[in-house]
Amino acid sequence: MPIDPIKLPVLAERKLDENWRFREFLKSRCKLADDELDQVVFELTRRIWAGIDCTACANCCKTVRPTLDDADVEKLARRLKMRPEELVKTFLVPNDSDGENRWQTRSAPCPFLENNHCGVYDDRPADCRGYPYLYEPDFVYRTIAMIERTPTCPIVFEVMEALKESVGFHRRSKRR
Repeated sequence: MPIDPIKLPVLAERKLDENWRFREFLKSRCKLADDELDQVVFELTRRIWAGIDCTACANCCKTVRPTLDDADVEKLARRLKMRPEELVKTFLVPNDSDGENRWQTRSAPCPFLENNHCGVYDDRPADCRGYPYLYEPDFVYRTIAMIERTPTCPIVFEVMEALKESVGFHRRSKRR
């Protein structure tokens, strides 16, 4: 049974210390090579994602402000029949990072979210297409970002929990 998106932040907060210990375990005591760990993450992601309807949650679209590069802006502008400058003025603000993604949505929830569905799904930004980045390689080097996503994405939360079991992480109960 999928996790209730409303309860997810509380559940993630309860697991925060354990997740930081798990990160340390993955970096220093896990017996799997990095590429083997990635394969375990990919398989867990496939299995868990199959049982979750993202449109029943849409937490990512409600809370995360995706970044966009110029190609994303062009594609969305065409989709919305706007000039790129008009799209930027209406929906975006400059992104403070030095990367290619110069723009960020002005606010959360996403202005293109419609009843938990993406109103521009076929032309959504690359940032949205890849979220929550569980199919990216080098999971062990991205654990901070994964821990940060556990309050937002039930898939990340459940993959982290299943991964702990898969790699033999021994949880300890909190001392009182």
